Amino acid sequence: MIIVQCTKKLAGELNAPFLSEKPQQANPLYCWHAHIFTYNRRKCVLVMNNSTRYNFMMYGLVKSDFTHFGELLVKHISENMLADEIDQALVNRYLDNVGESSYAPTSDRSIVSQINEMVSVAQQIMEMNMAKTGDLGINKVNRFMNKYIFMKLPKLYSAETMRDELLSLS
Repeated sequence: MIIVQCTKKLAGELNAPFLSEKPQQANPLYCWHAHIFTYNRRKCVLVMNNSTRYNFMMYGLVKSDFTHFGELLVKHISENMLADEIDQALVNRYLDNVGESSYAPTSDRSIVSQINEMVSVAQQIMEMNMAKTGDLGINKVNRFMNKYIFMKLPKLYSAETMRDELLSLS
């Protein structure tokens, strides 16, 4: 089961039942925090993995996307892992264990703080991309965000940490 821990703002957009808190037995690799924000009058959701800090942004979401948010999230997880050159077999092994999506409130202030930092980074990169090329370059933004240094991670970079965690899955 994948658990999405949503900020209050995102919870207001979702039409889904919420758990009162994150299940204690949940594997942190299958737990994600998510926050909604707007950029250029478009709804965006930044999602970050609890254990690896692997993150990406979904841009231009509309109301109907929030009715099947769990499926959309899994699709974006897969696409971003493959774009970060994580082996297809590792991605498939991860996705085989995903199952249903459950929603819970946020539980870790440090992750929310890191999400807010990544939102600022993403907005700056999108503004630079717009000034240079006239395109937001969402794919480039997502690749950059996983090459951003997180001092608390063993490998410093979230993409490398995610790859190592996926290799250790049995």
